Amino acid sequence: MGFDLLSLGSQGVLTAQRQLNTTGHNISNVNTEGYSRQSVEQRSNDSAYWSANQWGQGVHAAAVRRNYDKFAVNEFNIATSALSHAATRNGQLTMLDDMMSHSAKKIPENMNEFYGAVKGLTDSPSDMGARKVVLEKSRLVSAGLNDINTMLQAQEMDTTVEIDATLTRMNDIGREIVDIHKALLKSQSVDNDLLDRHQRLINELSEFTQVSINQRDDGLYNVIIGSGHTLVSGLHSSELRTVPGVPDHQKRRLALVEGKALKPIDNDDIRGRLGAMFEYRDKTLGQARDELGRLAAGFAMSINDLQRQGYDLSGNVGGDIFVDFNSENIARDRVIKSPDSTADMKVYIADLSKLKIGDYQLKYDGSQYTLVDPDKNTMSVAPSGTPPTISVDGLNIQLDTGLVAGERVIIRPVRQAAGQIGVTMEDSAKIAAQSYVSSKSQLTGQGDLKILQPGAQQEFQVAISPDASQFAVLDMKGNILLAPQSYPPNTPVNVNGTVFELTGGAAPEDVFSVSLVPADGENGNLIRMQKLQTQKLMDGGRSSLIDVYEGLNTDLGVQKASYVRLEDVSRVEHDAASGRVAEISGVNLDEEAANMMKFQHAYMASSRIMTAANETFETLLNATR
Repeated sequence: MGFDLLSLGSQGVLTAQRQLNTTGHNISNVNTEGYSRQSVEQRSNDSAYWSANQWGQGVHAAAVRRNYDKFAVNEFNIATSALSHAATRNGQLTMLDDMMSHSAKKIPENMNEFYGAVKGLTDSPSDMGARKVVLEKSRLVSAGLNDINTMLQAQEMDTTVEIDATLTRMNDIGREIVDIHKALLKSQSVDNDLLDRHQRLINELSEFTQVSINQRDDGLYNVIIGSGHTLVSGLHSSELRTVPGVPDHQKRRLALVEGKALKPIDNDDIRGRLGAMFEYRDKTLGQARDELGRLAAGFAMSINDLQRQGYDLSGNVGGDIFVDFNSENIARDRVIKSPDSTADMKVYIADLSKLKIGDYQLKYDGSQYTLVDPDKNTMSVAPSGTPPTISVDGLNIQLDTGLVAGERVIIRPVRQAAGQIGVTMEDSAKIAAQSYVSSKSQLTGQGDLKILQPGAQQEFQVAISPDASQFAVLDMKGNILLAPQSYPPNTPVNVNGTVFELTGGAAPEDVFSVSLVPADGENGNLIRMQKLQTQKLMDGGRSSLIDVYEGLNTDLGVQKASYVRLEDVSRVEHDAASGRVAEISGVNLDEEAANMMKFQHAYMASSRIMTAANETFETLLNATR
């Protein structure tokens, strides 16, 4: 009979042996990363009907079960991705903050030394030695900005190389998962160790990006990354790669190769370490280069503008000290377009106070131009004038040859400026110490006067009314040349052929004294250059040039502090999720030791049943002799 003592004992021994083997397997793999504890599912055999009763027929090991909880593991993968993203961003920002604290801190120091040299020249405007010092300090400012821009460019290239290396590993993981799927199909039963290898690969993949797993009807899995991009589907693995950006081919973007199709992936769809690298390259480094470029453009253009508002030692209008940021070549370089584009566009900086950082996108649908600003605001714009020009945020976008229908370009006003700044003046005698606005002026406000076109009126005064609501133009004897008008004027002012621009911000009873006659010993322009050190030129009159640099440092510091806290929070959540997985899948040596003793006793007891059956059988044999 199937339920005799010998059969019952042997089945008990075999079951206990399998439990002991599984317990030993657990203990051996206690330090194996990603191993899930296994346990034998023990079931009683079907009973047999005999002699009007149901008789038990012993036990058997039904299956080896893998202790695994899908929801706990999914939570762990999400926490892993979040921690990896926060830790990577924290590391990147720490490195950039250190760079700004050590290398880039020379930029404001060099600028202050430049203003100090200008102050020294103010006392003796004709001193050639002092003039040479001003030029040398100008070169130091340019070199410092060039150096930090080069370092940030190197960071962009290094990050791109790191992205490519990460994608190589992610593609390898996809292929390894497919190999495991093939092995699972060949397996005659569930292979728990193969599933553990599968999960280890998923855990590694979740460090690079956000991962979700869906089990298919055939028992295999779909591996989905980001917000819905399938990396692995059963026995097929797609390939991740970077492809040239549109229209900026230098800014490579992420794409998924699915068969012969290429599916672009928005970088914001990817989290984890990979998402952090794209965020660092495209946002953080872009912001740093833009702000330093805005600083470079503001510094150079404000100095050059003053140079054009005065006379040098030879009595000539001063020339540019720095490269002209509105030169044709630099204006054209601000437009990023596809290599096959026929558009010819230039972007000129018209108002430093309105200048923003970030990318503008200009699109043309065949009938209407649309501009998306750095704040993602979309507006319809219409070029006007000859040549057609679009004016926005202190920029004049000149369309010598417009876009074709469906074309899109990117406009980066200051991204390259820190690398483009340089000193073009060789002769220090050309520094314009004398200003058109002479030292006889009585100014306490922030208003400014700029000569646009010299004319017959060589000397005059512009007086602001006591309530700063009007201005009048007088000759040097106080006679009225232009009757009081509303202040500030909306258009340039013409006085006997001399055209000037008068900005707002002047204080009541300020007096601009203008002289277009060269004079020895005048230092009005040098005094105005000194004031640039604290003058609120940027951000709509809220920030000085040094404030722009300090604002960048502050913003990077705030981002770093934010990711320090986020990493701490993510680590707590990751540890909690890891603990929940360990409670379910981890090997506890104390528990396994207790199981070893329990199954060993069961083995010995079942062996004793076999011994009793054998002794009984021997007794029966002896009794028949």
